[in-house]
Amino acid sequence: MGALYPTLDLHGETAESARRRVELWLRNQQRLGERLVRVVTGRGRHSPAGPVLLEEIGDLLRELQGELVTAARLESSGGAYLVELRAPPPPAARSTPPLPDVSPELRQAAEEALAELGIEPRPELLAAEIRRILRERGGRP
Repeated sequence: MGALYPTLDLHGETAESARRRVELWLRNQQRLGERLVRVVTGRGRHSPAGPVLLEEIGDLLRELQGELVTAARLESSGGAYLVELRAPPPPAARSTPPLPDVSPELRQAAEEALAELGIEPRPELLAAEIRRILRERGGRP
């Protein structure tokens, strides 16, 4: 039986990689026109530190509230979020914030990171990934 909603399963991910993967995946799902998606974090039963992903992804979804996420709620199982995405802006209104001049190496790193996640490097996703890399580097191109 197939999934009712597009689903991203994060079992085995680290908190940092899960955050990055979820944000990019949600943006891609929004671009594809999806309105309701599911993010499986697990309940953290096998993690010595407790439910790390559950809390990390909950924090991320709250941060994205309004911009990308309309609503998010923990499923009754306690190991997945059902996420309602904002409708994508109409194509004419869609604009990607301008990127600072970036080196070809930085652009390539962003493209490779998206490809590694199986995400098509559309301009808005590429811009988001370049901004993430720059934040990680403390703003250094």
